[in-house]
Amino acid sequence: MSESTNRPRVYDAVLGGQEKAPPAAVVLGGLEGVKRRLANPVVEQRIAALEEALKYGKAGLELVILALEDKLWKVRQAAYSLLASRQEPLVQQVLEEYNNKSDRYDTFVAMARTGGVSDIDTLMDNLENDRTSATCKLVDYTLGLVNTHQGKDQIRHYLFNGTQIQRNYAALYFKRRGAKDILIEAVQQGCIDRVQAFSK
Repeated sequence: MSESTNRPRVYDAVLGGQEKAPPAAVVLGGLEGVKRRLANPVVEQRIAALEEALKYGKAGLELVILALEDKLWKVRQAAYSLLASRQEPLVQQVLEEYNNKSDRYDTFVAMARTGGVSDIDTLMDNLENDRTSATCKLVDYTLGLVNTHQGKDQIRHYLFNGTQIQRNYAALYFKRRGAKDILIEAVQQGCIDRVQAFSK
């Protein structure tokens, strides 16, 4: 019978009483201890927990894979480094998806900062053709980086001539910049409604 992954092993610290330990203390062993350390606000503790997680088989591997979505870049990088040398098909697929997402993010940010007409067209095309939550958030974020005259003019073009979703995100762009005149004009032409243009 296989040993439970939640039970401490010889290399784990001993679980003490139920009092809260100081943030830097390592007191809980087993997979449960790894999970707690992964929630620690200290980055180094989280990275150490990732390294230990791999000692707990599939359940530990899943924790490392989840860490690719961590809000902290250092934790994501540590998780990626730990997974990079593994050959399991699942891990290879996860890393491929992660790399595609990372490349896409960098590409979208670069296009937004360049801010040319074709760059805005590409961002808006992605918004129309891939309406997943991840794409909508990414386009929303990257449109916010557009600061060129050409880029602003092209976003204005989509406010008046785009599809519904493109008009919505163009309106958000101008709303965040406090461009009330453009929004009023779009409302008057029926491109967006008043609530969408001026709600908080």
